[in-house]
Amino acid sequence: MKIAFFVSLFVLSAVRADDAAFRPLFDGKTFAGWKTNDRTAKSWKVEEGMLVLSGGNGNLISEEEFEDFELKLEWRAKKKGYNSGLFLRGNNQINLAEKSCGSLMAAPKTKGVPELMKAPGEWNLWEVTCIGNKITFKVNGKEAWNVEGFKPTKGTVGLQAEGQPIDFRNIQIRTIKK
Repeated sequence: MKIAFFVSLFVLSAVRADDAAFRPLFDGKTFAGWKTNDRTAKSWKVEEGMLVLSGGNGNLISEEEFEDFELKLEWRAKKKGYNSGLFLRGNNQINLAEKSCGSLMAAPKTKGVPELMKAPGEWNLWEVTCIGNKITFKVNGKEAWNVEGFKPTKGTVGLQAEGQPIDFRNIQIRTIKK
């Protein structure tokens, strides 16, 4: 019994240590760390610790650039027919459109994995790992795909506004040292 307790304690502390390496890209209160413009206010709001996409076409792009990293974020569509995207290292997008959700739209392109997404109103967890020219994409804890040959190897991350209501929260990044 004591051994099981210590093993559980060790696993829990390891998980906490790993999570501690992540830092928020969104503070839950402001647009700090994101480039904004006159279209931002028409597309985005900060409410109840979330970035709320209400519509419009004002994308949110990080002020900082990243090379090798692991990114986590949660999102939920408010209704069917949703459309948005996650930008990696510039304008390279993982599609967040209902019918082709999860497809990498930049070379090397991948197929969507809409079957891994939860229904509108439920939270989805996306995890993206970019190391050099390799990307691994997980949806709700399941590996969806991994590819090699992705370019560039450094750039911003961002969220696309495509006119559909979607909530985002817990946007975190961990830089991977070479």
